Amino acid sequence: MVPLDDSSRSTRRSVLHRGATAVAIGLTTGLSGCSGLPPLGDKPQYGRVDIPDPGPPEYRRWLPAGWDSDTDEDWFLTYVEPGPFDGPVSEELVSRRAVQRRDLEYLGIGYENYDSLTRTTLATVREGTFSADTVRSALADSGYEPDGTYRDYDLYARSDISRRVAVRDGVVVSTSASLHRTPDLEATIDAGDGQTERYHEVDPIFEAVTDAVGASRLLSIGDHPSLNPTVAALGADAFRVDGDAAYHVLLEQYPETVEQPGERMKSAIEDEHYTGMAAADTIDIGVDGRLATAGARVPLQPDEPRDFVHDPPQITWGVAFDAETGTVTLRYELGPELDADRLWYDLVPVDAVNRIENQPLWPGRDTVGPGDETTVEMSDRPDADGVDVRWGPKDDPGMRLFSYVPQRTE
Repeated sequence: MVPLDDSSRSTRRSVLHRGATAVAIGLTTGLSGCSGLPPLGDKPQYGRVDIPDPGPPEYRRWLPAGWDSDTDEDWFLTYVEPGPFDGPVSEELVSRRAVQRRDLEYLGIGYENYDSLTRTTLATVREGTFSADTVRSALADSGYEPDGTYRDYDLYARSDISRRVAVRDGVVVSTSASLHRTPDLEATIDAGDGQTERYHEVDPIFEAVTDAVGASRLLSIGDHPSLNPTVAALGADAFRVDGDAAYHVLLEQYPETVEQPGERMKSAIEDEHYTGMAAADTIDIGVDGRLATAGARVPLQPDEPRDFVHDPPQITWGVAFDAETGTVTLRYELGPELDADRLWYDLVPVDAVNRIENQPLWPGRDTVGPGDETTVEMSDRPDADGVDVRWGPKDDPGMRLFSYVPQRTE
């Protein structure tokens, strides 16, 4: 089985800076890698599939105009409706949920209790029916410190890894240097409050794609979800759930210079054996002007307990580095009490690829929880540039929960 987040591991520094983008491009490389792909040369069947309608793209309110202009790298947006997670589900949903859940710090509210999560290169926005006091109370037991106010939000910040949180009733906006490539808390809040132009109001391609794809249980928009990233202007990847059925939808907007968008999409699915569509009986291809859509009903797993690796915990970590001793101190600040033998650490050289050496994070302990600290010695590993905290059994790559790259003197 392909590890949930290590199928195309790069250097530690690039992983940290591209960690958020990996959510957009790696959603289908996790558990979906466990299911068999059709033999090479087999073509999928095409026909009509009754796919449920999407919800309105209300996530667009959190994207300010020009939000992708500070970098020439590919940008992305992911939108999630966490909700309950019981009964038969698809492998794709299990994989995507695991990555989203893993990256969300615990701030007093569990993942399933949010109505929606919107994540961009600027920030993560959590919305739901909750009191700001719940979040404030949790933050008081962490390394976050009060940092003033902005509009009607209370602000909190910390510097071990640069992170900020803005909270009001029903909304939390957060930024992290390890998850957001160009963190901008204020610009996100301004857009959400209607104080500035929003991206879909100034970019017709983004407006057209989001009008068409709407909102789903899980959704990614950007260059990476595209099947044809070299020719499509923009791509979207959506996962919808309707009763006891699940549906995978791919959408691409093509420029005028590209002919036959529908055939382009078919060729990409067949050539790449796109995992989200691989097990579908029938794929529905539709074309509306320059917009091509592929949709399919995907099979569900049996209604049975899942491996704990696929239910990663939400944890808020604190970290400190002693440059003289080469010691990293990890603090488990917020989250559930866990079995200690499910948490490991890995010291990886900067150029390591697909090499994981799990070591016990809390040796000799049965359980760990909020308030616990542990230390990791890096002094005898000059080739290692950071620490991964991993979740899973010892002899399994499992999932990376947290990464830290200290500033080491030469």
